Amino acid sequence: MSLKSIVRKLADQARWNENKAYAILGAHPGPGIDLLIHPVEPICGRWYIDGLTQAGAGFIAKFWSEQPLSNQRVAEMRKQANEWGLTYETRFNSIEPILSLED
Repeated sequence: MSLKSIVRKLADQARWNENKAYAILGAHPGPGIDLLIHPVEPICGRWYIDGLTQAGAGFIAKFWSEQPLSNQRVAEMRKQANEWGLTYETRFNSIEPILSLED
C-alpha cells in the first residue's frame, strides 16, 4: 500500500468521523455565533447558555441542558464548544447604577 493511498484513506475516515459527529448536533456550526452566554439576573456567578444556530441548540440540548451553569461549568462548556468548532459570545445587559453622583 502506497503512502498516498494511506493518506487518502485516513482523510476519508476523518471526513466520515466529522460528519458523524455533526450528525449528533443535527448541523454543522454557523453561520454566525452558535452560542450566547449571559448571566443570571441579578448577577450571582451563574450563567445561561442559548443556542443561536441549529448546531448551537443541538449542543445545548445534548450536553448542557441543565442550567444555569457555574463559572467552572461555563469554562468546561467553552472548552467543549471549541473542540466542536462552535463560536460563542458573552453578553452582559447594561447595568443601571444603584446610586448616582447626585445622590
